[in-house]
Amino acid sequence: MLNPNLNFLIRCNQTGQVWLFNCSEGCQNMIQHKKIKINQVNNIVVTDLKTENLAGIIGLLASLSLTNNMHEQSLNIYGPPGLLHYLQFARKYSHTAFKYSLVVHVIELSNIIRKFPYFFYSVYINRYKHKIVPIFLESEKSGRFQSNKATLHGIKSGPIYGYLKRHKRYLLPDGGMISGKHFTHSYTSGIKVLYLAHTYAFRLPLELLSNFVYVIYK
Repeated sequence: MLNPNLNFLIRCNQTGQVWLFNCSEGCQNMIQHKKIKINQVNNIVVTDLKTENLAGIIGLLASLSLTNNMHEQSLNIYGPPGLLHYLQFARKYSHTAFKYSLVVHVIELSNIIRKFPYFFYSVYINRYKHKIVPIFLESEKSGRFQSNKATLHGIKSGPIYGYLKRHKRYLLPDGGMISGKHFTHSYTSGIKVLYLAHTYAFRLPLELLSNFVYVIYK
């Protein structure tokens, strides 16, 4: 039985990286339906070791071995303790060979990964370490540059705008000093995404809900 609702994708337009959450049966169909090539998937996050979340992972990994240029890439898989053993046994008994660099990250404690322009956090829902709560935080966005304000100060368009956008100081020909922070709007928070899958009756998700822009609940 195909259950695409167990899967979730995040694609970063700036870097082209694709994050796949859980690999249930039929996940490859879901990826194709979203018009994403499977070799664009750079990272896989397994929230827990239930069969419904892992039924399609070996098929996906085997299909990646058949794609062009995959041997030049690496694939990162994040999950709770036991994930590495599962993949080793599944690879052995399915007689599957991976023709690319596969990196398995077993999350023992809370994990933080910095990949521009976002942060990936993962925390355990309780002390038993059987379920991960993935969190995506986009970096702060710089405010829009106010070109009309620069014009009022006699600053012409050019390289100076670049300095001011980066909040650097600039010495004017008349000896005056200006700071870029006065020519841009204030910083804005990036997108915050919280992914909750089968997290019934747990305290942590309720504590996190109020701080996020997007909550994906499965």
